[in-house]
Amino acid sequence: MDSSGWAGVAAALEDFDFPGNKQDLVNHVRQRQADDQTVRLIRAMPVGVYRNISEVRSSVRLDPAADDG
Repeated sequence: MDSSGWAGVAAALEDFDFPGNKQDLVNHVRQRQADDQTVRLIRAMPVGVYRNISEVRSSVRLDPAADDG
């Protein structure tokens, strides 16, 4: 993932109240009206509960387009 992709994710989640599951993260970035790339990166993450931004960072896939079919 390029640094601008991660920057978008980090900015969209800066006020997220961890822990949260994948759907919580998706809902949050949509409510913040994040750009399409950020939403796509979060949607491509594995299902699970994320305790902090570091866990999100390690779970964001490098190529979420691969999951889009």
